[in-house]
Amino acid sequence: MPRFLKARRHLVAFALVEVMAVSGIMSTMASQGGGYRFAIDAARQAQGVHNLRQIYMMLQAESIGGGLPQAAFYPKGDPLKDPSSIAALLKAPRELWISPFAPEAFKTKGLTYVWNDTVNGKDLGQLAKGTWLLIDMAAFITDPQAPKPPKYLVLYADGRADAVAQLPEDIRRVVAEAQAKHKSPVPGKANP
Repeated sequence: MPRFLKARRHLVAFALVEVMAVSGIMSTMASQGGGYRFAIDAARQAQGVHNLRQIYMMLQAESIGGGLPQAAFYPKGDPLKDPSSIAALLKAPRELWISPFAPEAFKTKGLTYVWNDTVNGKDLGQLAKGTWLLIDMAAFITDPQAPKPPKYLVLYADGRADAVAQLPEDIRRVVAEAQAKHKSPVPGKANP
């Protein structure tokens, strides 16, 4: 066998051993909790960013020749079956649609992101670099008593996926508008 193949096989085997060791360490840290929270959050962040990048690749393919999907901000029905759901429109694996930072109650829905419905039908290349496409729906929680995740995952039109502790100003504005809409009185109904 050529020498370079032996070296390559050795490197691959070494990489697998490294992955197994890191997985074991992370499992131990997760079971101990406490002071290892930063490592667990870093692992969640890496997983969430990776998932958003996978979604972005699907959005790129979907938008070729037809623009971005016509999706709802958040579907009214089952997020995995509602025809206006970004999750149903892209038909990606369920795991991609669940933020590792999302509260458990949100995870059971199968979609923990909201879609920027102002980009519907537009071409990715024509959107401004900082335009957001998806963001953790936990960013829209209005109850001050509800637990907030340590970070919010955001996918931008330029393909950038990021985990942010503080929402960018443009997203804060959208969140405030959505929260105000949610709190506004509905005609014919009494305000609680």
